[in-house]
Amino acid sequence: MADRGTANQPLNNEPWWKEKLEELENFKKVQLSALEDLVSVNSLFTIAIFLGLSFASPTQQSLDNRPECAPGVNMGKRLVMYEVVSFACFLLSSLVAKSLKLFINFQNTKDDLDISRGNEYQAIKPGRGFMILLSVLASTLGVVFLTLSMVDVVQIKIGKMSCGIHETQAAVVSLSTIWLSLSSFIYLLL
Repeated sequence: MADRGTANQPLNNEPWWKEKLEELENFKKVQLSALEDLVSVNSLFTIAIFLGLSFASPTQQSLDNRPECAPGVNMGKRLVMYEVVSFACFLLSSLVAKSLKLFINFQNTKDDLDISRGNEYQAIKPGRGFMILLSVLASTLGVVFLTLSMVDVVQIKIGKMSCGIHETQAAVVSLSTIWLSLSSFIYLLL
């Protein structure tokens, strides 16, 4: 009589947990790759932050000659504050992602698979899921504050939005539309 597979013993005589272990290993590789990409993107954003900080000069004058359109000291202070908060968010995101990456690398995949529970296993444990969510949220907040600081850089260079300068408004609207809307949608949902 031919061998038939059962729930506990598949037809190819390999235990069910070997297949699940392979699935977990593949999922582990995907997680590590995603975390590495997140850290790389955060590094690029951090470079943008330091470039923005170089524009935070108290003697900076806008291209508009009207005195009421010149950037004030408060705008320069706000620019520095947005840059520092953005940097802190990217740093938090990168540190959490790197810590999680180390944890995933050092943890044995067999520990994730509870053989006594049959075919049930949990690919993302609650602690890891929270850390991934924290890293993504911190990075997203960093992007928001970086965008706000870029708006201030545009106002410092071209002139205040409140003066009705077309170039300033066009730059801020396109920045907000393209950067925040489209990029954040792609970054968060894909």
